[in-house]
Amino acid sequence: MSPLTRYLSRLLGVFLLVTAASEWTQPGLLTVVAPAMVDQPALLWVSGMLTFVSGLAIVLGHNVWGDPPAAVVSLLGWMMTIKGAALLLVPAAGWTALLGAMHYPSHSGVYTIIPGLPGSGNRELDERAHKGRDD
Repeated sequence: MSPLTRYLSRLLGVFLLVTAASEWTQPGLLTVVAPAMVDQPALLWVSGMLTFVSGLAIVLGHNVWGDPPAAVVSLLGWMMTIKGAALLLVPAAGWTALLGAMHYPSHSGVYTIIPGLPGSGNRELDERAHKGRDD
């Protein structure tokens, strides 16, 4: 595993685990944040810009698919880029319709699991790749 893959894997793993933990420790927060972002398009735009540039930085610097850890990092980079572009390009009414179709407020607990899965997976891949090594 390249040093860049190791670094990005650790960065994304910790970020996603902390994001998931914050969603679990504040269960009602997302039911307030999502509608507030739709009600204030400037928040969608800022979130979209930050997500898009973060994902694009990963894609441009690490578009590697050769081994599983590298592929996970690249996949997360592409997902962030696409999500950021969607946040920038889809109007607020589209996000309102999507949240309604997902029955978001009633199933928000399910969606808090999603960031934790790749986060814990990235940490596991990183630990396996470095078992027995000193960093």
